[in-house]
Amino acid sequence: MKTKHANMYRIFRFVLSAFCLMAMLVPLPSYGADTGTVKGRVIDKADGEGVYGASVTIAGTTIGTATDMNGNFILQNVPAKSQKISVSIVGYAPTSQIVTVGTGQTASISLQLGQTTVMASEVIVGAALYKQDRLEVPVTANVVSAEKIKQEPNPTLDQVVEDIPGVVVTRAGGQTTSTLQIRGSNTYQGGAIGTRVQGFYDGFPLNSPETGEVVWSSVNMNAADKVEVLKGSAATLYGSGAMGGVVNVFGHLPETLEVKAGSSAGFYDAPPSGDKSVYRDGYTPWFWNSYLGIGNKSGKLSYSLLYSHSEDDGYRQNAQTLLNDVKLKARYDIDAKQYLQLSAFYNETEGGYAYTWPYDATVATGTFIPHPELAYDVYVNARFPAAGPYTKYDVYTDDLIKRKNALAGLNYVNLLSDNLTLDTRLYYTRNATTYEYNNTPANQMYATGATRYPGEFNETSSNRYGAGAKLDWRVSDSHRLLFGLDGNIIDVQSTQYTGEIPSAHPLSNSDLNDIQEKNFAAFVQDEWKLTDKLTALLSLRYDWSGIDADEVTYVDYTTPAPGFPPSYPNTPTESIENPSVDAISPRIALNYKATDDMSFRASWGTSFRAPTLAERFVRDAGILKGVPNPALDKETMTAYEIGVYKQFGDKVSLDVAAFLNDYDNLIESVKLQGTTFEFQNITKARIWGIETNLNIRPNPSWNVNLAYTYMNAKNTDYKPSTPAVAIDSNPDPEWLPMRPEHTASVGVTWKPVNRLALNLNGRYVGEYKAVNLYTNTEGNNYPGDFIVFNAGAKYKITDNIGATFLCNNIGNVQYEEAEWFRAPGRSFVAGMDFTF
Repeated sequence: MKTKHANMYRIFRFVLSAFCLMAMLVPLPSYGADTGTVKGRVIDKADGEGVYGASVTIAGTTIGTATDMNGNFILQNVPAKSQKISVSIVGYAPTSQIVTVGTGQTASISLQLGQTTVMASEVIVGAALYKQDRLEVPVTANVVSAEKIKQEPNPTLDQVVEDIPGVVVTRAGGQTTSTLQIRGSNTYQGGAIGTRVQGFYDGFPLNSPETGEVVWSSVNMNAADKVEVLKGSAATLYGSGAMGGVVNVFGHLPETLEVKAGSSAGFYDAPPSGDKSVYRDGYTPWFWNSYLGIGNKSGKLSYSLLYSHSEDDGYRQNAQTLLNDVKLKARYDIDAKQYLQLSAFYNETEGGYAYTWPYDATVATGTFIPHPELAYDVYVNARFPAAGPYTKYDVYTDDLIKRKNALAGLNYVNLLSDNLTLDTRLYYTRNATTYEYNNTPANQMYATGATRYPGEFNETSSNRYGAGAKLDWRVSDSHRLLFGLDGNIIDVQSTQYTGEIPSAHPLSNSDLNDIQEKNFAAFVQDEWKLTDKLTALLSLRYDWSGIDADEVTYVDYTTPAPGFPPSYPNTPTESIENPSVDAISPRIALNYKATDDMSFRASWGTSFRAPTLAERFVRDAGILKGVPNPALDKETMTAYEIGVYKQFGDKVSLDVAAFLNDYDNLIESVKLQGTTFEFQNITKARIWGIETNLNIRPNPSWNVNLAYTYMNAKNTDYKPSTPAVAIDSNPDPEWLPMRPEHTASVGVTWKPVNRLALNLNGRYVGEYKAVNLYTNTEGNNYPGDFIVFNAGAKYKITDNIGATFLCNNIGNVQYEEAEWFRAPGRSFVAGMDFTF
């Protein structure tokens, strides 16, 4: 479905032109005359061999490179004076050295790196919005390295982060919703409505603004260098969408000419003999992926362009997927002090609308009898009277979800002096999602009694125009100030997320309605070095968010007229009580570096989240019906955390954190009568827990990572409803739905020889004590309570060719991450990668 808004490419040209104009208006100092060259080598302290792929940078400049196969590097056009050369790479402790650069001369330097654990070698950017090493970070953060990302062919973002302590990924299969929670930040809801985790790509937003959704399983990682995950009050700097945490993907830029390609294929193994699904009876679904990319660094310009394609037959009925993805990253170094950087992507996905496994529904009483033995099929047996025969409704397998997502973001960075840096940005995002309900020539009746006309659809598209700037000022040795502004305007067209009653049967673009959202934020931060060992990070942020609607008219699905199919005569109009919301969010974080290998941290901060358009206005959710809530208000959270990070020599690192998050007016979906639901403010909730992460590297050939999280998630103001709602029937109705009490993960990598890496990864998710929809006091058929292991091998055949083999879900465990959605069983994958 085409929208009425301007073409994406016109906006992209605007962004590019605006930044070029900005660059021309800023004075550009010249460094050509007083520069020199730094040539050097980075070696392993243990054996004297060169270290390949180490990042070499000069502090206070935009100059950087990576070491070659022998550990050598050259830095050109380096301003003539004393310079600090910094080196970092995963598996080695970061180091730096001062070198004097003379005009027109070449300075030589040799740097030695000592091996350490992967955790100890991490450099983190997002916690303070500038680089910090692991011992300096005052909040909990985790890093996924390029090596970890590349363990399997065609990785996606959900796979990359699912083993991180405190992270729980919930997937329904196919292109249907996938959600990611950090420390119990959000439940699982269709469309990922109201997620409290903000996704970024090179610092630009990934979330669809109208719902907050990121389809994590569709974020292709072939062009990524690393991922950072920030938790708790670390999110205070990032605004409304980041109440639960932040996931930031860093795109790749090469240091030399790089041509790469790869392809992989695999299949899903048969389910156990106890499964009676028709879909998998004698049928083996396949999936395949491929990518092709080119990149280079030539003079002042570096770029990376990569195309990825993937297809999946679907491990269960209506879970088929198709993805085409293009990513472009480019950087132009104007001189040693300033650069322009472009981050852009465009992807299209298409897949089946994955419904739950079959069940018997008595519509009049709202009772459901599930059939997990048919978990790979999609249909419903339904009856309207409380007694009588069931009718099979097999009309869902032609339903599709189509998405188009685009980003064009441009940064201009100017190191105005040794102590002052300006970082400005403009960005444009487009997110379009279409749900096609009937791709046949005849009317279809759903089990709820709703009729879908041929060509009926729901569609939402959003165009977000944003700008921001931050100023990083090293005032003195004791104070480093950061000032920032950010704002965006979001134009949304939707068949359902607006104040008007939508068309009962959307069939054309004329059925889309308009609404606009505006957001503004300002923040200030001071990194205050109180003593040589104690550092405080003091932050303050103001956010404002508003929509251009002041009333909502809706169909009240909670009061149907007698009869079947049901009709709904009540269509009230009500004033929106909170069309705009704002908040001030402070944060205080402390880091005490007790010794050279141990640091303590503590933090306190508040954050808020404005209700999304989807939470305010949702109407149609497939087989469910939403009731808008005109009284919906913002939610707030106060986060507390204490933690310790300790290195035991160069072989063991341990990180332990305790957290407590108090929510006020928490927004959650509440199932009402039958198949209706509404988003409501729960008065108060508390989530607390403990995270542990142990990283062991006994020698360069082995790396072991162990993680465990305990979490207690309660609605502290819970009272049974009258009449009762679905959550009242949970085994523990006070427990917040879809938050597991226990999670754990293990990862082992072994390199028996230089060219071979073997890895084993496992994760455990405890049984859920509460869910949203299909509740019962015994907790039968609740998701969770599973242990899944994956194993893989990566072999470097030559310097340019690599082979990968994976077995996912080795034990063919039959489990669910979401209610009544069977997760994939065992699968096998083989792939080849080529780099020239």
